Amino acid sequence: MISATRGLLRRHLVEYGEDAAAEWVVSCTDDELLRLGSIAYWVSLKGPSTPSGASMMIGKALAIGAVCVHEGKPRKLARARRRKLPELSEEERRRIRSEPYPMAASFEIPREYGMTDEIKEFWADPGPAR
Repeated sequence: MISATRGLLRRHLVEYGEDAAAEWVVSCTDDELLRLGSIAYWVSLKGPSTPSGASMMIGKALAIGAVCVHEGKPRKLARARRRKLPELSEEERRRIRSEPYPMAASFEIPREYGMTDEIKEFWADPGPAR
């Protein structure tokens, strides 16, 4: 599972052009937050890799997880590359870091919590081209 606060998730979603999901994530339930973190974990390990063979960036995996949970199905993000956002103030950084996260509950859920066959089929790394 990849854990992140709602404020950090919102920022990642805005970077990838997912404004509706960014609005939703600030008030999503703890269960939805845990599901999107599990999906992000799976996508980061078993999803598409970069041309160099590295796994995708954590922020992108989190944005994908949020979109899957918010919309109920997988799809590509609105932007393939992140939009640069203004730097956060120190106060805003502290606020985001101090947001609550359901850490205790995260230890009790299965590793692939929230994963569906549809998400796996859509995001599975097809492997090297032959």
